[in-house]
Amino acid sequence: MNLFKQLAAVAGIPAGERYGWHSLRRKFASELRHVALKDLGDLGGWDSPQTILTCYVQSSEDAQREALADRRTPGKKAVAGLD
Repeated sequence: MNLFKQLAAVAGIPAGERYGWHSLRRKFASELRHVALKDLGDLGGWDSPQTILTCYVQSSEDAQREALADRRTPGKKAVAGLD
């Protein structure tokens, strides 16, 4: 049994096709989407920002709504050319 499977069993992570090393990396990257891409790459051990963007960080409707709500908050500066 490999180390990941042993750790997953101890942690109570269900075995199956949708649970594995890469799904954990995807969750890690998605939860830290607000961190600068260079820092996220360093934290997760990715060599290429492109890999993070194309394979790991998943779209989040909640994050998109939050970004729009922040933009609409009175008193916050709007991005030049978009107001």
